[in-house]
Amino acid sequence: MIKKLRRQFILVAMLSTFAVLAVIVGALNIANYVSMNSGADALLDILAENGGQFPDVFMGRRVNFDEPDRMTPDKREGEGQPPELPDENGRFRSDGDRKLFGDRRQNFSNETPYETRFFSVEYSETAEEQYLLYLGRIASVSGEDAKAYAQSVIRTFQRIGRTKGNYGNYRYRVQSVENDGTLAVFLDLSREKKNFYKVLRYSLILSGIGLLAVFVLVCIFSKKVFRPVEESDRKQKRFITDASHELKTPLTIISANVEVMEMESEESEWSRSIKKQVKRMTGLVEQMVTLSRLDESGELEMTDFSLSDAVRETAEAYLPVAERNNQEFVTDVKESIGYHGDEKKIRQMVGLLIENATKYAAVPEDGEKGIIKIGLGRKGKKNRITVWNTTETMEAGNKDQLFERFYRPDESRNSKKGGSGIGLSIVKSIAEAHKGKVSAVSSDGKSIQFEVIL
Repeated sequence: MIKKLRRQFILVAMLSTFAVLAVIVGALNIANYVSMNSGADALLDILAENGGQFPDVFMGRRVNFDEPDRMTPDKREGEGQPPELPDENGRFRSDGDRKLFGDRRQNFSNETPYETRFFSVEYSETAEEQYLLYLGRIASVSGEDAKAYAQSVIRTFQRIGRTKGNYGNYRYRVQSVENDGTLAVFLDLSREKKNFYKVLRYSLILSGIGLLAVFVLVCIFSKKVFRPVEESDRKQKRFITDASHELKTPLTIISANVEVMEMESEESEWSRSIKKQVKRMTGLVEQMVTLSRLDESGELEMTDFSLSDAVRETAEAYLPVAERNNQEFVTDVKESIGYHGDEKKIRQMVGLLIENATKYAAVPEDGEKGIIKIGLGRKGKKNRITVWNTTETMEAGNKDQLFERFYRPDESRNSKKGGSGIGLSIVKSIAEAHKGKVSAVSSDGKSIQFEVIL
């Protein structure tokens, strides 16, 4: 049980770490992608506002691609003063610059025009020359390629009105212009996307390394954390085992003394009561020993055997009990189902389920017999054992709490029937030792079905 809790702790810790890393890495890369596109859109807006080219003056400096090494600001056309430069806060006194850039100027620098690779295509059906191309700032795109790209995005713009988007390694902007024309501007983002995917790849690699490191640390420290708990659990199980063995001796002596008393004097109500309680106590001690041994070792004698024969023979042994209790006994066991496991433990598990059913199979309100149904079949690739019986009125729904140790939903009923709350716990332990699952459910509040998947 402690090992299972430790595995669950490690699983929860790793899932939590994975979720946190996924959120961080996802948010980082989404923010990076959004920033890349928003910066590109801001630049495309300026290019589109200026007919698919950079304005003559950008960020307070003249754009002169023919003289890229010019270090001093040139004069604006029509003015006798050099262009204004931004102040220390990045502000422009010129209304024209403020109108051009607005709040977008923080995305750019004086080098932006020389670092940007773009092309633009203006299309007009009524003009003599339908396509006007500007390819002066890109070398990887031919005129035919530019026309093909433009046709694709312009058709989308005309069909659904999409003005911006991604086209391969390009971010584009489409808008209507004068003379019923359409302008498409394409910005090359190949370098930005390369950097984006590099950051994405490295963040995933580092996250994987971090996740692995967390796994190693969690395994190391969880072992230390659970060590006192494991020791306490081990001592508790050892105490139960030792106490159970110690109880056997006085029970045997009490039973022997009662028999001697009955030989000397006749059997009485008191002697019968003592023998009944000794028998009940002996059964409880045996169940506690069985449960403790399963928890301590978990070792099974694994062999290949006929599961069909094991279920059928175990069920047949309880036929006399069902008849004595006026219960109808129905079996539906499929033939030739084999299994690799501990046959003795499997038979014990099936027997405990049927014994539980014979104790609590209530007689329906119409006066008919209580009904018990035992089934064995296949569920996918697994074996499915079911025990169904009528019950007293209960709340419909999942009843897996019945497998908890010493769980007794009705103290008076359990005392009358002799239940201890351990039998179904043993069923669960045997099933889990075989990597199986158990469940209990009441579909109508008048019956209950126990299911074991092996």
